Amino acid sequence: MIADSVNQLSSKWWTFLVRGLVALVLAAFALGSPAATANVLVFVVAAYFIISGVTAIAGGFSFAGVGHWWALTLMGFVQGALGFLMLAEPGAGPLALAYLFATWMIMSGVTEISSAVALRSYISDEFWWIVLGIITLAFGVYVVAHPSLGLLALVYTIGLYAILAGISLIGFAFRIKNVAGDFGARQARA
Repeated sequence: MIADSVNQLSSKWWTFLVRGLVALVLAAFALGSPAATANVLVFVVAAYFIISGVTAIAGGFSFAGVGHWWALTLMGFVQGALGFLMLAEPGAGPLALAYLFATWMIMSGVTEISSAVALRSYISDEFWWIVLGIITLAFGVYVVAHPSLGLLALVYTIGLYAILAGISLIGFAFRIKNVAGDFGARQARA
């Protein structure tokens, strides 16, 4: 059963790569044009949530019936729903955006850490996925602790998070790309 999960994860390595690249594009936009980003922050973050949510849903459904596939799918639905909610209510204000963003980050961080821990016996150097989870969780807690950051500070926080998350996702994607072959070789030797 775990071997199936590892093979599925390895075959869907590109979903992590896409999420990482989208995060780096978000970081470039946020840090390159902070004033413009502040004006369109709700739309930029909503687009990221929707794209990342759809990717997570696709990844989750590809694991259907294997392990805790529903956790990734649930995270994707929550992300997508937050994105659509933000598009429907863009005038809700920076404080509401900060709490939405923090909620998503905390949920995502916990899911990423627990997934990495669950697969640590089967994927060597799952470090990147754990790093992503810790970074996501830490930024979520930081935003909850400082909700009145102000819109420009929130833009910089999102930009910094997106850089770290993007690098972690890309590192993890390339780590798991060929993990099924490595896992099969380890099982054959055992």
